[in-house]
Amino acid sequence: MIDDGLIASEAHPLIEYLWVIEAPREVLDGFCRQAGLESDSAVPVVFTLRPDRFAPARLTYPSAKCPRPEAWLRVLALLYLYHHPFKLYQTTARDGAIQSLTLLSPSIDKELGDTLGLAARGKIAQLRDYERMLQMVFERLEKASAIKPEF
Repeated sequence: MIDDGLIASEAHPLIEYLWVIEAPREVLDGFCRQAGLESDSAVPVVFTLRPDRFAPARLTYPSAKCPRPEAWLRVLALLYLYHHPFKLYQTTARDGAIQSLTLLSPSIDKELGDTLGLAARGKIAQLRDYERMLQMVFERLEKASAIKPEF
């Protein structure tokens, strides 16, 4: 089973570990729809009265707008496969407020690339059957990044 990302201790009552994709809003919205999410799942980084469709937006997993890892992974896979620029962050949050935001720079090796290819082609049902594969993707992203977060 996939870890829900919550850790409680005496020093920190409830810390969540979240994954964030940041990309231009228009691109992220399109891939969110392809992944089965609502078109407003990507949240603008900066709210303005006249939003720019190419301004950065973020998709966070787990969140109310993206509660399942399969959809988040598919969006990441589509961004990767179609060579759209994106940033990948890991964050910690407490009581719904982000405390830290760490930019990851993972290298995509062949095995991870193949898994992202499956996700991008809509083979999420296969991935859902192999929940361990999803866990592996997140573990490989962590290993490829410069930080070693605690889960």
